[in-house]
Amino acid sequence: MRSRLMPPVWLTPPRLLIGLITLVALALFGAGSYKYAYWGFGFDMVDFHMPIWGTLQGHFLLVSRYNFTDTFMGLDVALGFLPALPFYALLPSAYTLLALQALLLASAALPVYLIASNQLKDPWFGVACAALYLLYPTTQFVGMAAPFQPRIPGLVALLWAFWMLEQRRFWPYLLLLGLAMLTRTDAALVVVAFGIYAALRCLPWRYALVPLLLGLVYFYVAITYVTPQFSTTSFTPTQGEVPFDLNRDYNDRWPCGVSPQACYYMHLGGNLPSIMRNILTHPVEIFTFITQPAKLWYLFLMLGGLLLLPLFAPRELLLAAPIFAINLLSNRVYQYVITEQYQILAIPGLTIAAIYGAAWLLKQSGRRWPHQARPLIYLGALLLLLLVNLPLRNPIISAIRNPEQPERVAIMERMKAQIPPDATVAATSFLAPQLLPRMELYFIPGGPMHHQPTEAAYAFIDARAAGLRAEAARGNDILANLLASPAWELLDQEDDLFLLRKKE
Repeated sequence: MRSRLMPPVWLTPPRLLIGLITLVALALFGAGSYKYAYWGFGFDMVDFHMPIWGTLQGHFLLVSRYNFTDTFMGLDVALGFLPALPFYALLPSAYTLLALQALLLASAALPVYLIASNQLKDPWFGVACAALYLLYPTTQFVGMAAPFQPRIPGLVALLWAFWMLEQRRFWPYLLLLGLAMLTRTDAALVVVAFGIYAALRCLPWRYALVPLLLGLVYFYVAITYVTPQFSTTSFTPTQGEVPFDLNRDYNDRWPCGVSPQACYYMHLGGNLPSIMRNILTHPVEIFTFITQPAKLWYLFLMLGGLLLLPLFAPRELLLAAPIFAINLLSNRVYQYVITEQYQILAIPGLTIAAIYGAAWLLKQSGRRWPHQARPLIYLGALLLLLLVNLPLRNPIISAIRNPEQPERVAIMERMKAQIPPDATVAATSFLAPQLLPRMELYFIPGGPMHHQPTEAAYAFIDARAAGLRAEAARGNDILANLLASPAWELLDQEDDLFLLRKKE
Protein backbone atom coordinates (compact mmCIF):
# COMPACT_ATOMS: atom_id res chain seq x y z
CA MET A 1 0.00 0.00 0.00
CA ARG A 2 1.39 3.42 -1.02
CA SER A 3 2.29 5.80 1.82
CA ARG A 4 0.39 9.07 2.00
CA LEU A 5 3.71 10.83 2.44
CA MET A 6 4.93 9.80 -1.00
CA PRO A 7 4.31 12.12 -3.99
CA PRO A 8 2.09 11.08 -6.93
CA VAL A 9 3.51 8.42 -9.25
CA TRP A 10 3.79 10.86 -12.14
CA LEU A 11 5.91 13.30 -10.10
CA THR A 12 9.33 11.70 -10.42
CA PRO A 13 12.50 13.29 -9.02
CA PRO A 14 13.91 14.20 -12.47
CA ARG A 15 10.64 15.85 -13.48
CA LEU A 16 10.46 17.83 -10.28
CA LEU A 17 14.10 18.84 -10.64
CA ILE A 18 13.58 20.13 -14.19
CA GLY A 19 10.47 21.96 -13.01
CA LEU A 20 12.37 23.65 -10.19
CA ILE A 21 15.25 24.68 -12.47
CA THR A 22 12.84 26.07 -15.04
CA LEU A 23 10.76 27.92 -12.46
CA VAL A 24 13.74 29.56 -10.77
CA ALA A 25 15.39 30.48 -14.08
CA LEU A 26 12.15 32.09 -15.28
CA ALA A 27 11.71 33.94 -11.98
CA LEU A 28 15.28 35.31 -12.09
CA PHE A 29 14.99 36.30 -15.75
CA GLY A 30 11.55 37.84 -15.32
CA ALA A 31 12.48 39.85 -12.24
CA GLY A 32 15.82 40.87 -13.76
CA SER A 33 14.15 41.99 -16.97
CA TYR A 34 11.61 44.00 -15.00
CA LYS A 35 14.39 45.58 -12.96
CA TYR A 36 16.35 46.47 -16.09
CA ALA A 37 13.30 47.87 -17.93
CA TYR A 38 12.68 50.17 -14.96
CA TRP A 39 16.30 51.36 -14.83
CA GLY A 40 17.03 49.44 -11.64
CA PHE A 41 20.61 48.24 -12.26
CA GLY A 42 23.63 50.30 -11.27
CA PHE A 43 26.96 50.93 -12.99
CA ASP A 44 28.09 47.38 -12.25
CA MET A 45 25.97 46.36 -15.22
CA VAL A 46 28.17 48.53 -17.44
CA ASP A 47 31.24 46.79 -16.06
CA PHE A 48 29.81 43.35 -16.93
CA HIS A 49 27.99 44.19 -20.17
CA MET A 50 30.57 46.37 -21.92
CA PRO A 51 33.38 43.73 -21.93
CA ILE A 52 31.15 41.31 -23.84
CA TRP A 53 29.92 43.83 -26.39
CA GLY A 54 33.38 45.37 -26.74
CA THR A 55 35.07 42.04 -27.38
CA LEU A 56 32.74 41.43 -30.32
CA GLN A 57 33.73 44.89 -31.62
CA GLY A 58 37.41 43.95 -31.53
CA HIS A 59 38.25 45.47 -28.14
CA PHE A 60 39.04 42.57 -25.81
CA LEU A 61 37.01 42.80 -22.57
CA LEU A 62 36.51 46.53 -23.05
CA VAL A 63 36.05 48.86 -20.08
CA SER A 64 35.99 52.63 -20.43
CA ARG A 65 35.52 54.29 -17.06
CA TYR A 66 39.13 53.93 -15.84
CA ASN A 67 42.10 56.05 -16.90
CA PHE A 68 44.70 53.35 -16.19
CA THR A 69 43.33 50.52 -18.35
CA ASP A 70 40.86 50.00 -21.20
CA THR A 71 40.24 46.31 -20.58
CA PHE A 72 38.86 44.28 -17.69
CA MET A 73 42.14 42.36 -17.78
CA GLY A 74 43.74 45.45 -16.26
CA LEU A 75 41.53 44.84 -13.22
CA ASP A 76 41.57 41.06 -13.01
CA VAL A 77 42.03 38.00 -15.21
CA ALA A 78 38.36 37.33 -15.92
CA LEU A 79 37.84 35.00 -18.87
CA GLY A 80 34.46 34.00 -17.42
CA PHE A 81 32.94 36.58 -19.76
CA LEU A 82 33.80 34.51 -22.82
CA PRO A 83 31.01 31.87 -22.58
CA ALA A 84 28.49 34.66 -23.18
CA LEU A 85 30.03 35.75 -26.50
CA PRO A 86 28.31 33.34 -28.93
CA PHE A 87 24.89 33.95 -27.38
CA TYR A 88 25.34 37.72 -27.33
CA ALA A 89 26.60 37.64 -30.93
CA LEU A 90 23.35 35.96 -31.99
CA LEU A 91 21.14 38.32 -29.98
CA PRO A 92 23.04 41.42 -28.79
CA SER A 93 20.90 42.62 -25.92
CA ALA A 94 21.09 43.10 -22.17
CA TYR A 95 18.15 40.69 -21.95
CA THR A 96 20.33 37.98 -23.50
CA LEU A 97 22.79 38.38 -20.62
CA LEU A 98 19.96 38.31 -18.09
CA ALA A 99 18.60 35.08 -19.56
CA LEU A 100 22.00 33.43 -19.81
CA GLN A 101 22.93 34.30 -16.23
CA ALA A 102 19.61 32.95 -14.92
CA LEU A 103 19.93 29.71 -16.89
CA LEU A 104 23.54 29.11 -15.88
CA LEU A 105 22.88 29.71 -12.20
CA ALA A 106 19.76 27.54 -12.15
CA SER A 107 21.45 24.76 -14.17
CA ALA A 108 23.96 24.23 -11.34
CA ALA A 109 21.11 22.52 -9.48
CA LEU A 110 21.77 19.49 -11.70
CA PRO A 111 25.24 18.63 -10.30
CA VAL A 112 23.87 19.44 -6.84
CA TYR A 113 21.13 16.86 -7.44
CA LEU A 114 23.65 14.23 -8.59
CA ILE A 115 26.01 14.83 -5.65
CA ALA A 116 23.19 14.68 -3.11
CA SER A 117 21.43 11.68 -4.65
CA ASN A 118 24.70 9.79 -4.53
CA GLN A 119 25.17 10.55 -0.83
CA LEU A 120 22.05 8.74 0.41
CA LYS A 121 21.20 6.81 -2.75
CA ASP A 122 17.93 8.71 -2.60
CA PRO A 123 16.85 10.88 -5.57
CA TRP A 124 14.35 12.74 -3.39
CA PHE A 125 17.21 13.86 -1.18
CA GLY A 126 18.85 15.09 -4.38
CA VAL A 127 15.78 17.13 -5.29
CA ALA A 128 15.59 18.58 -1.77
CA CYS A 129 19.24 19.66 -1.90
CA ALA A 130 18.81 21.12 -5.39
CA ALA A 131 15.89 23.15 -4.04
CA LEU A 132 18.05 24.16 -1.06
CA TYR A 133 20.64 25.53 -3.49
CA LEU A 134 18.06 27.31 -5.65
CA LEU A 135 16.29 28.90 -2.67
CA TYR A 136 19.49 29.80 -0.82
CA PRO A 137 19.25 33.59 -0.26
CA THR A 138 22.76 34.20 -1.58
CA THR A 139 21.98 32.25 -4.76
CA GLN A 140 18.94 34.47 -5.21
CA PHE A 141 20.95 37.66 -4.66
CA VAL A 142 23.65 36.50 -7.07
CA GLY A 143 21.03 35.67 -9.69
CA MET A 144 19.74 39.25 -9.49
CA ALA A 145 23.21 40.81 -9.64
CA ALA A 146 24.10 42.90 -12.67
CA PRO A 147 24.74 40.49 -15.55
CA PHE A 148 26.89 38.93 -16.85
CA GLN A 149 28.85 37.84 -13.76
CA PRO A 150 32.02 36.04 -14.94
CA ARG A 151 32.23 34.06 -11.70
CA ILE A 152 28.95 32.24 -12.40
CA PRO A 153 30.47 29.93 -15.06
CA GLY A 154 33.10 29.20 -12.40
CA LEU A 155 30.41 28.29 -9.87
CA VAL A 156 28.87 25.82 -12.33
CA ALA A 157 32.25 24.33 -13.25
CA LEU A 158 33.24 23.85 -9.59
CA LEU A 159 30.07 21.92 -8.78
CA TRP A 160 30.55 19.68 -11.80
CA ALA A 161 34.22 19.23 -10.83
CA PHE A 162 33.17 17.94 -7.42
CA TRP A 163 30.83 15.45 -9.07
CA MET A 164 33.70 14.23 -11.24
CA LEU A 165 35.84 13.96 -8.12
CA GLU A 166 33.16 11.76 -6.54
CA GLN A 167 33.15 9.59 -9.65
CA ARG A 168 36.98 9.45 -9.68
CA ARG A 169 37.13 10.82 -13.22
CA PHE A 170 40.44 12.63 -13.07
CA TRP A 171 40.69 14.34 -16.45
CA PRO A 172 37.16 15.83 -16.48
CA TYR A 173 37.78 16.85 -12.84
CA LEU A 174 41.02 18.60 -13.75
CA LEU A 175 39.57 20.21 -16.89
CA LEU A 176 36.60 21.63 -14.99
CA LEU A 177 38.85 23.00 -12.24
CA GLY A 178 41.01 24.61 -14.92
CA LEU A 179 38.01 26.22 -16.58
CA ALA A 180 36.74 27.45 -13.21
CA MET A 181 40.13 28.96 -12.44
CA LEU A 182 40.06 31.02 -15.63
CA THR A 183 36.75 32.70 -14.83
CA ARG A 184 38.16 35.04 -12.13
CA THR A 185 41.50 34.96 -10.34
CA ASP A 186 40.02 34.20 -6.89
CA ALA A 187 38.65 30.92 -8.29
CA ALA A 188 42.25 29.67 -8.28
CA LEU A 189 42.16 29.69 -4.47
CA VAL A 190 39.08 27.47 -4.53
CA VAL A 191 41.01 25.11 -6.82
CA VAL A 192 43.74 25.01 -4.17
CA ALA A 193 41.08 24.10 -1.60
CA PHE A 194 39.94 21.23 -3.84
CA GLY A 195 43.49 19.90 -3.74
CA ILE A 196 43.66 20.12 0.05
CA TYR A 197 40.23 18.50 0.32
CA ALA A 198 41.30 15.59 -1.89
CA ALA A 199 44.37 15.11 0.28
CA LEU A 200 42.25 15.03 3.45
CA ARG A 201 40.12 12.31 1.89
CA CYS A 202 43.28 10.33 1.08
CA LEU A 203 42.41 10.21 -2.60
CA PRO A 204 45.09 9.34 -5.18
CA TRP A 205 47.85 11.95 -5.07
CA ARG A 206 47.12 13.44 -8.49
CA TYR A 207 43.65 14.56 -7.34
CA ALA A 208 45.31 16.61 -4.62
CA LEU A 209 48.74 17.68 -5.82
CA VAL A 210 47.89 18.90 -9.33
CA PRO A 211 45.08 21.30 -8.30
CA LEU A 212 47.09 22.48 -5.31
CA LEU A 213 50.15 23.45 -7.35
CA LEU A 214 48.20 24.65 -10.37
CA GLY A 215 45.99 26.93 -8.31
CA LEU A 216 48.82 28.48 -6.32
CA VAL A 217 51.00 29.14 -9.37
CA TYR A 218 48.13 30.53 -11.43
CA PHE A 219 46.96 32.86 -8.65
CA TYR A 220 50.43 34.30 -8.10
CA VAL A 221 51.20 34.72 -11.80
CA ALA A 222 47.82 36.28 -12.61
CA ILE A 223 48.05 38.84 -9.78
CA THR A 224 51.74 39.65 -10.09
CA TYR A 225 52.52 39.41 -13.80
CA VAL A 226 49.44 39.14 -16.02
CA THR A 227 47.18 41.97 -14.81
CA PRO A 228 49.93 44.65 -14.85
CA GLN A 229 50.52 43.96 -18.55
CA PHE A 230 47.14 45.49 -19.36
CA SER A 231 47.73 48.90 -17.79
CA THR A 232 47.91 51.85 -20.17
CA THR A 233 51.37 53.16 -21.02
CA SER A 234 50.70 56.32 -18.99
CA PHE A 235 50.19 54.31 -15.80
CA THR A 236 52.94 52.33 -14.15
CA PRO A 237 51.77 50.17 -11.22
CA THR A 238 54.28 49.99 -8.41
CA GLN A 239 55.01 47.37 -5.83
CA GLY A 240 56.68 48.07 -2.55
CA GLU A 241 56.65 47.64 1.18
CA VAL A 242 53.93 49.34 3.20
CA PRO A 243 53.41 49.21 6.96
CA PHE A 244 51.13 46.56 8.40
CA ASP A 245 48.20 48.66 9.59
CA LEU A 246 44.72 47.15 9.81
CA ASN A 247 43.23 50.59 10.46
CA ARG A 248 44.60 52.05 7.23
CA ASP A 249 42.30 52.26 4.23
CA TYR A 250 44.31 52.17 1.02
CA ASN A 251 41.25 52.42 -1.25
CA ASP A 252 42.01 56.11 -1.74
CA ARG A 253 45.21 54.98 -3.49
CA TRP A 254 43.48 52.40 -5.68
CA PRO A 255 44.76 50.71 -7.86
CA CYS A 256 47.88 50.76 -5.73
CA GLY A 257 50.32 47.86 -6.08
CA VAL A 258 50.74 45.60 -9.06
CA SER A 259 47.08 44.59 -9.13
CA PRO A 260 43.87 46.49 -8.35
CA GLN A 261 42.64 43.36 -6.54
CA ALA A 262 45.72 43.26 -4.33
CA CYS A 263 45.19 46.93 -3.44
CA TYR A 264 42.19 45.93 -1.32
CA TYR A 265 44.61 44.14 1.01
CA MET A 266 47.41 46.68 1.34
CA HIS A 267 46.55 47.08 5.01
CA LEU A 268 48.07 43.59 5.24
CA GLY A 269 51.14 44.24 3.09
CA GLY A 270 52.38 45.60 -0.22
CA ASN A 271 52.67 42.29 -2.08
CA LEU A 272 51.59 38.67 -1.76
CA PRO A 273 54.65 37.43 0.17
CA SER A 274 54.44 40.27 2.70
CA ILE A 275 50.68 39.77 3.08
CA MET A 276 51.20 36.10 3.91
CA ARG A 277 54.06 36.92 6.28
CA ASN A 278 52.05 39.54 8.15
CA ILE A 279 49.04 37.23 8.51
CA LEU A 280 51.24 34.55 10.04
CA THR A 281 53.21 36.90 12.32
CA HIS A 282 50.23 38.94 13.63
CA PRO A 283 47.70 36.24 14.56
CA VAL A 284 46.00 38.16 17.39
CA GLU A 285 45.48 41.32 15.34
CA ILE A 286 44.22 39.29 12.37
CA PHE A 287 41.82 37.32 14.56
CA THR A 288 40.39 40.52 16.01
CA PHE A 289 40.09 42.01 12.52
CA ILE A 290 38.16 39.09 11.02
CA THR A 291 35.86 38.67 14.04
CA GLN A 292 34.36 42.14 13.97
CA PRO A 293 30.58 42.02 14.65
CA ALA A 294 29.68 42.85 11.03
CA LYS A 295 31.87 40.02 9.76
CA LEU A 296 30.51 37.50 12.25
CA TRP A 297 27.00 38.49 11.19
CA TYR A 298 28.03 37.93 7.57
CA LEU A 299 29.25 34.43 8.42
CA PHE A 300 26.06 33.66 10.30
CA LEU A 301 23.89 34.75 7.36
CA MET A 302 25.96 32.78 4.85
CA LEU A 303 25.65 29.62 6.95
CA GLY A 304 22.16 30.31 8.31
CA GLY A 305 20.84 30.71 4.78
CA LEU A 306 21.54 26.99 4.41
CA LEU A 307 19.97 26.23 7.80
CA LEU A 308 23.47 25.86 9.36
CA LEU A 309 23.82 22.49 7.65
CA PRO A 310 27.39 23.18 6.40
CA LEU A 311 28.60 23.22 10.02
CA PHE A 312 27.97 19.46 10.20
CA ALA A 313 30.46 18.82 7.37
CA PRO A 314 33.60 20.81 8.30
CA ARG A 315 35.81 18.94 5.82
CA GLU A 316 33.57 19.90 2.89
CA LEU A 317 33.17 23.42 4.28
CA LEU A 318 36.89 23.83 3.60
CA LEU A 319 35.96 24.35 -0.08
CA ALA A 320 34.38 27.69 0.84
CA ALA A 321 37.21 28.72 3.17
CA PRO A 322 39.33 30.66 0.61
CA ILE A 323 36.45 32.95 -0.33
CA PHE A 324 35.53 33.46 3.31
CA ALA A 325 39.18 34.29 4.01
CA ILE A 326 39.61 36.91 1.30
CA ASN A 327 36.28 38.51 2.21
CA LEU A 328 36.96 38.61 5.95
CA LEU A 329 40.48 39.95 5.41
CA SER A 330 39.15 42.84 3.33
CA ASN A 331 38.14 46.20 4.79
CA ARG A 332 35.56 46.78 2.02
CA VAL A 333 32.07 46.25 3.41
CA TYR A 334 30.83 45.01 0.01
CA GLN A 335 32.87 41.84 0.47
CA TYR A 336 31.27 40.76 3.72
CA VAL A 337 27.59 41.08 2.90
CA ILE A 338 25.54 38.24 1.41
CA THR A 339 24.05 40.34 -1.38
CA GLU A 340 27.12 40.97 -3.55
CA GLN A 341 28.98 39.12 -6.31
CA TYR A 342 31.93 38.40 -4.01
CA GLN A 343 30.06 35.41 -2.55
CA ILE A 344 29.55 33.57 -5.85
CA LEU A 345 32.52 31.22 -5.52
CA ALA A 346 31.67 30.40 -1.89
CA ILE A 347 28.33 28.93 -2.95
CA PRO A 348 29.72 25.61 -4.35
CA GLY A 349 31.61 24.77 -1.16
CA LEU A 350 28.74 25.82 1.08
CA THR A 351 26.22 23.83 -0.95
CA ILE A 352 28.40 20.71 -0.95
CA ALA A 353 28.95 21.05 2.80
CA ALA A 354 25.19 21.47 3.31
CA ILE A 355 24.60 18.24 1.35
CA TYR A 356 27.11 16.29 3.42
CA GLY A 357 25.89 17.88 6.63
CA ALA A 358 22.26 17.03 5.90
CA ALA A 359 23.20 13.47 4.91
CA TRP A 360 25.12 13.02 8.16
CA LEU A 361 22.18 14.28 10.22
CA LEU A 362 19.74 11.99 8.42
CA LYS A 363 22.00 9.01 8.97
CA GLN A 364 22.35 9.87 12.67
CA SER A 365 18.60 10.23 13.12
CA GLY A 366 17.76 7.14 11.07
CA ARG A 367 16.67 5.13 14.10
CA ARG A 368 14.27 7.78 15.37
CA TRP A 369 12.87 8.88 12.02
CA PRO A 370 11.65 6.16 9.66
CA HIS A 371 12.65 6.38 6.02
CA GLN A 372 9.04 7.13 5.10
CA ALA A 373 9.17 10.37 7.11
CA ARG A 374 11.94 11.89 5.03
CA PRO A 375 9.62 13.67 2.55
CA LEU A 376 8.14 15.61 5.45
CA ILE A 377 11.63 16.47 6.72
CA TYR A 378 12.63 17.72 3.26
CA LEU A 379 9.46 19.75 2.90
CA GLY A 380 9.78 21.24 6.37
CA ALA A 381 13.38 22.31 5.71
CA LEU A 382 12.44 23.99 2.44
CA LEU A 383 9.52 25.80 4.01
CA LEU A 384 11.87 27.06 6.72
CA LEU A 385 14.26 28.25 4.03
CA LEU A 386 11.44 30.13 2.32
CA LEU A 387 10.71 31.87 5.61
CA VAL A 388 14.40 32.79 5.96
CA ASN A 389 14.18 34.65 2.64
CA LEU A 390 11.51 37.03 3.89
CA PRO A 391 13.46 39.07 6.49
CA LEU A 392 16.45 39.13 4.10
CA ARG A 393 14.34 40.95 1.49
CA ASN A 394 14.36 38.43 -1.32
CA PRO A 395 15.77 40.30 -4.35
CA ILE A 396 13.21 38.89 -6.79
CA ILE A 397 10.36 40.25 -4.69
CA SER A 398 12.18 43.52 -4.02
CA ALA A 399 12.82 44.13 -7.73
CA ILE A 400 9.11 43.87 -8.47
CA ARG A 401 7.91 45.76 -5.40
CA ASN A 402 10.33 48.71 -5.67
CA PRO A 403 10.65 49.80 -9.30
CA GLU A 404 11.43 53.30 -10.50
CA GLN A 405 8.27 55.32 -11.09
CA PRO A 406 6.96 54.92 -14.69
CA GLU A 407 6.66 58.68 -15.09
CA ARG A 408 10.31 59.15 -14.20
CA VAL A 409 11.35 56.29 -16.49
CA ALA A 410 9.56 58.10 -19.35
CA ILE A 411 11.65 61.21 -18.63
CA MET A 412 14.83 59.13 -18.61
CA GLU A 413 13.91 57.58 -21.95
CA ARG A 414 13.20 61.02 -23.42
CA MET A 415 16.60 62.32 -22.35
CA LYS A 416 18.38 59.17 -23.48
CA ALA A 417 16.93 59.63 -26.98
CA GLN A 418 18.71 62.99 -27.25
CA ILE A 419 22.17 61.41 -26.84
CA PRO A 420 23.88 60.24 -30.07
CA PRO A 421 24.78 56.52 -29.95
CA ASP A 422 28.46 57.22 -30.65
CA ALA A 423 28.85 60.06 -28.14
CA THR A 424 31.08 59.88 -25.08
CA VAL A 425 28.82 60.11 -22.03
CA ALA A 426 29.37 60.52 -18.29
CA ALA A 427 26.43 59.29 -16.22
CA THR A 428 25.37 58.51 -12.68
CA SER A 429 25.04 54.89 -11.65
CA PHE A 430 21.46 53.89 -12.46
CA LEU A 431 21.30 55.85 -15.70
CA ALA A 432 24.45 54.40 -17.24
CA PRO A 433 23.41 50.78 -18.06
CA GLN A 434 20.65 51.98 -20.40
CA LEU A 435 23.18 53.98 -22.44
CA LEU A 436 24.96 50.89 -23.75
CA PRO A 437 26.25 49.87 -26.18
CA ARG A 438 28.83 52.59 -26.76
CA MET A 439 32.61 52.78 -26.67
CA GLU A 440 33.04 55.47 -24.00
CA LEU A 441 30.86 55.62 -20.89
CA TYR A 442 32.21 57.25 -17.73
CA PHE A 443 31.01 57.00 -14.14
CA ILE A 444 29.81 59.96 -12.09
CA PRO A 445 31.11 60.68 -9.46
CA GLY A 446 34.08 58.43 -10.24
CA GLY A 447 37.43 58.98 -8.57
CA PRO A 448 41.10 59.81 -9.24
CA MET A 449 41.59 56.70 -11.40
CA HIS A 450 38.39 57.29 -13.40
CA HIS A 451 37.84 59.41 -16.46
CA GLN A 452 36.31 62.68 -15.32
CA PRO A 453 32.88 63.99 -16.44
CA THR A 454 34.55 66.97 -18.12
CA GLU A 455 36.20 64.54 -20.58
CA ALA A 456 32.80 63.48 -21.95
CA ALA A 457 30.64 65.18 -24.58
CA TYR A 458 27.41 64.60 -22.63
CA ALA A 459 26.58 64.35 -18.93
CA PHE A 460 23.41 62.49 -17.87
CA ILE A 461 22.82 63.02 -14.17
CA ASP A 462 20.31 61.94 -11.55
CA ALA A 463 20.61 64.48 -8.74
CA ARG A 464 19.22 61.87 -6.32
CA ALA A 465 22.21 59.56 -6.84
CA ALA A 466 23.72 58.67 -3.47
CA GLY A 467 27.29 58.88 -4.75
CA LEU A 468 26.70 62.33 -6.19
CA ARG A 469 25.25 63.61 -2.91
CA ALA A 470 28.13 62.10 -0.92
CA GLU A 471 30.64 63.81 -3.19
CA ALA A 472 28.81 67.14 -2.83
CA ALA A 473 28.92 66.76 0.95
CA ARG A 474 32.72 66.52 0.66
CA GLY A 475 32.78 69.84 -1.20
CA ASN A 476 32.81 68.56 -4.78
CA ASP A 477 29.38 69.40 -6.22
CA ILE A 478 29.80 67.93 -9.69
CA LEU A 479 26.34 68.89 -10.94
CA ALA A 480 26.59 72.49 -9.74
CA ASN A 481 30.04 72.82 -11.29
CA LEU A 482 28.81 71.59 -14.68
CA LEU A 483 25.73 73.81 -14.59
CA ALA A 484 27.90 76.84 -13.75
CA SER A 485 30.56 76.08 -16.34
CA PRO A 486 30.46 78.15 -19.54
CA ALA A 487 31.77 75.08 -21.38
CA TRP A 488 28.50 73.18 -20.82
CA GLU A 489 24.88 73.79 -21.79
CA LEU A 490 21.73 72.33 -20.24
CA LEU A 491 19.69 70.42 -22.82
CA ASP A 492 16.92 69.01 -20.62
CA GLN A 493 15.87 69.03 -16.98
CA GLU A 494 12.94 67.52 -15.08
CA ASP A 495 12.32 65.69 -11.80
CA ASP A 496 15.95 65.92 -10.59
CA LEU A 497 17.21 64.57 -13.93
CA PHE A 498 19.68 66.65 -15.94
CA LEU A 499 21.06 66.25 -19.45
CA LEU A 500 24.00 68.49 -20.33
CA ARG A 501 26.13 68.79 -23.45
CA LYS A 502 29.62 70.22 -23.84
CA LYS A 503 29.65 73.19 -26.14
CA GLU A 504 31.62 72.81 -29.35
